[in-house]
Amino acid sequence: MNGSLANFKPITAPTSKRSFYVLLSIVLLAFINTSACAVQESNTYPVELFSEMHYSQAYKAQEPPRLAPLADSVVFVSTGHPDSVLRVPDKRSRTYDPVIAGNLYQVNCSVCHGMTGLGDGKATRHITSSSSFYATSEGEPYKSPPNLVESAANRLNEREIMFRFVSGWNGPVMPEFGKILAEEDIRDIVNYIFDDSTGLSK
Repeated sequence: MNGSLANFKPITAPTSKRSFYVLLSIVLLAFINTSACAVQESNTYPVELFSEMHYSQAYKAQEPPRLAPLADSVVFVSTGHPDSVLRVPDKRSRTYDPVIAGNLYQVNCSVCHGMTGLGDGKATRHITSSSSFYATSEGEPYKSPPNLVESAANRLNEREIMFRFVSGWNGPVMPEFGKILAEEDIRDIVNYIFDDSTGLSK
């Protein structure tokens, strides 16, 4: 027994230091991993860099599979030469076609202003109804759609004034057509209103 105790050697210093450094390394790695997962960007809404990777633009698991391109599609090369691309025709000088203009008017305007522009469209009775949403919220019915033939002859008697009127905001009922139709289409409708041979002013 005494001989075995006499042969017992304590752990040497180098082995203790090695164990200490290994333990310290494990603790440091654990600390770095935990702190790295909690790193946040300083923004309006803090985002955890690792746990919130689904917000990254590079990772889009929420998107459906992409559709295959058309069989006859070609690779985009360029927009073309600036001389041909930037040569845009003047929208005011487009050839007026009363048939096209009449169709544009019928589709976009006749439901309120009527087929002949007298303000007697099918929606007029709903617009002026005392039980409409406007009437119940404002306390009185909305006014009847105006007679466009009379307006073109008196109040909005210039095409540019009529164009601005149709394009802009004119109350809660009439749409702001400048956000719906192309400028050429609005100008065709205005020309159709003023047309005294085949349009509304005949």
